[in-house]
Amino acid sequence: MRRIHVITQKEAVKEEKLIGCSAVVIDVFLATSTIAFLLEHNYGPIYAVKDSESALSLAAEQKGDYLLLGETKGELIEGFQYPDPCMIEPCSAHEAAIICSTNGTRAIEKAAKAKTLFISSLVNGHVIAEQLHIQQDGSSIVLICSGNDDRFSMEDFVGAGQIVEHLTAKGDYVLSDAAKLAKSSYQASLAHGFMELYESETAELLKRFNFADSMELIIRKHEQLIVIPVVEDGEIRNAAAKINSRNG
Repeated sequence: MRRIHVITQKEAVKEEKLIGCSAVVIDVFLATSTIAFLLEHNYGPIYAVKDSESALSLAAEQKGDYLLLGETKGELIEGFQYPDPCMIEPCSAHEAAIICSTNGTRAIEKAAKAKTLFISSLVNGHVIAEQLHIQQDGSSIVLICSGNDDRFSMEDFVGAGQIVEHLTAKGDYVLSDAAKLAKSSYQASLAHGFMELYESETAELLKRFNFADSMELIIRKHEQLIVIPVVEDGEIRNAAAKINSRNG
């Protein structure tokens, strides 16, 4: 029986232990939500890097058009667009996007050794869970909450619980203590319309920088995006597009 573990912040990740595991990185406010919306708007491939220096270096290698997004400790980086899902315009032709952030993109880099690496948020956690369930490869599932600059984040824990909730509705899994608590947290938060997430530490930070609309969009779009961001060879692409192509 497959096991589900929840790591409550990226700093607790033991990278070597992810080898052979299926991992999911969650940064609800904002990086993984932004990545989901980028794929929804036809951007790709997407590159998630740890900081602005890495982003600019990668940008210099691009041969076509690209979108450069980034923040550090909640503040906009000069020359970058803020990684805010509200600001993403639809892309008619496939265009690359490069994103760096304080928490989510760093968590993605830390999880690079996983056998399979997905990216999730409240907007698409239901389809991530479905994809994990149909893997049937026996791998342990590790849900990685990005956290908030070396601190626990309520919204990421609830996002992890969303995946646990959907997985356990589909079959039998062995849950760690953190996975059990995450599931209960998601159930309680869902029942109250996720209202407590507006009072989270990250939410207060975003309010100070006038990005409250981002949180409202993410919560309003709960489980409405059918995108499966998967990291392959350093690029984030939409696995749902491949599935639809095979089925269509």
